[in-house]
Amino acid sequence: MHLSDDDPRWRQRSGGSGHYDPEWVPGDEDRALRYWEALDGKGRDILRYLIRHPGREIHHTELVKELRLDPEGTKNPANVMAGSLTSMSEGNKAAGRRYPFSWREGDGGASYGVKPETARIFNIALKAAHVVESRGGLVALTASAEEVGPLVQRLDHVLDGADVRMVLGSACTTALKAVQQFVAALQLPYPAAQGWTEFLGHLGERPASLRQCIVVTDACRLLRHEDYDVWRELTGTLRGGPYCLGGGWFTLALVDDEYSWQEWTHGPLSEVRPHD
Repeated sequence: MHLSDDDPRWRQRSGGSGHYDPEWVPGDEDRALRYWEALDGKGRDILRYLIRHPGREIHHTELVKELRLDPEGTKNPANVMAGSLTSMSEGNKAAGRRYPFSWREGDGGASYGVKPETARIFNIALKAAHVVESRGGLVALTASAEEVGPLVQRLDHVLDGADVRMVLGSACTTALKAVQQFVAALQLPYPAAQGWTEFLGHLGERPASLRQCIVVTDACRLLRHEDYDVWRELTGTLRGGPYCLGGGWFTLALVDDEYSWQEWTHGPLSEVRPHD
């Protein structure tokens, strides 16, 4: 069962003082990172599982089993969960917010869940942080259509001073279309639009001092009608650095939804796997 953000059952929670702090709201991404950094390994595993299933009430026995919180299976699942959640109060203190999840006691024990809006806050914060940590690399991300805009805005904020550009992969299904779209999005000189070789050449001439993050949305449709080698050549040229001389870097972030990554044309040939 999926619960919306305004479902009254979120207010029927257990948990006492852990829910007394202010509610999570859009714009709390910095707080979400502080919360995350305060958690231990088990706390992160639990929260990651919950935000991957937003709006769903998940029984504590599922969490214990799926996350292997009791590998030998000899302990009481409720006690295992209680022990695994000990770092969550530290997250509350660090973020100045309540638990990002709620739980309700039922006849069969407690069930846990995260509101969809709270899950989006953490998703955007963590995915943007992953891009920041991958300067000069290729990053593949799983994100819903609703998350793309806020994610790009977040990247523009955390990559302060960097040049963040967005390209629509669905408009770049062939090499010819990709040249036209990337030249326009990156504002490359007009000669770069004359052909594939000229385009790649101008990409290679970007200043070593430039700090640039290119976000390709609908990424699984990028060059879908071309051979994998063409895709690899483009993505390899778009990224680079950090450079010792100049200090610049070019990060490439490929963003699409979970289903599209599963059906990705170049997936069987590529080692790229999405980070969710």
